Amino acid sequence: WNWYWETLPPTARQKSWADEFFTNKDGDPKFLRAISKFRDWPESNLPEVAFVGRSNTGKSTLLNTLVNRPVKVLAHTSKTPGRTKTMNIYGVGAASDNGVRIKEGRGGEHDRIMGRGGLVIVDLPGYGEGSFAEWGTEILKYLVGRRQLRRTFVLIDPLHGLKDNDRAFLSRLRLDGVSHQIILPKMDRVFIPKSSLNVESLGKKAKSKGSIEELHYIMKSLRQEIQPKRGSGALGEILACSSQVGVQGRRLGIDSVRYAMLQAAGL
Repeated sequence: WNWYWETLPPTARQKSWADEFFTNKDGDPKFLRAISKFRDWPESNLPEVAFVGRSNTGKSTLLNTLVNRPVKVLAHTSKTPGRTKTMNIYGVGAASDNGVRIKEGRGGEHDRIMGRGGLVIVDLPGYGEGSFAEWGTEILKYLVGRRQLRRTFVLIDPLHGLKDNDRAFLSRLRLDGVSHQIILPKMDRVFIPKSSLNVESLGKKAKSKGSIEELHYIMKSLRQEIQPKRGSGALGEILACSSQVGVQGRRLGIDSVRYAMLQAAGL
């Protein structure tokens, strides 16, 4: 159900490897730090990927699904839009190097993120109805100025599509040359595939909904806006996933998102 028009879809082996990276108990994900000022970011040689979207697009729930940890253990989810106010940093992987961690600087040295072979995930605050100045000048500084940032994943609700604040944010990313990609994180709102296998939603049997054609129509409609004729645009693939619906215990599309994260990070 993903759509690739400029890139190649991952193979079954690549997706399996990505799943293993994020579910390996020896490389448990860790909350590293909450940051409000760009100048407070630790030094690092590790690649970073960031997640952002309109308030309450299911970002925190998706992140917890990606790293295969219960919601209360890692990122807190909320029914109140915009709960995340800081740039929250998480480390995944680096099993052979005691995991991803922050080493505190001494004698005037900066703190440093450590963990060879690891990945840093950044949970950015959701943008609401206000201006980007109100949303966070420091966040924009991070997106534009952080050399370790490999890709920003922008979450769009497939049921409601692009809103004006989505368009303004994507325009800003294009203007500043920030590498970004679109994810539809709640695909079960428009499409649940028919399957002879066990399709479940939060432990209960799920009924099929919509069609793959409807989902791809939404994606193709988005392409016209995320890749305008003038200027650079989003990566030429749109991923769809669900944190609630799965087949045989595997959440829809999560393995492809995991692979995209590792591919962006060069891992």
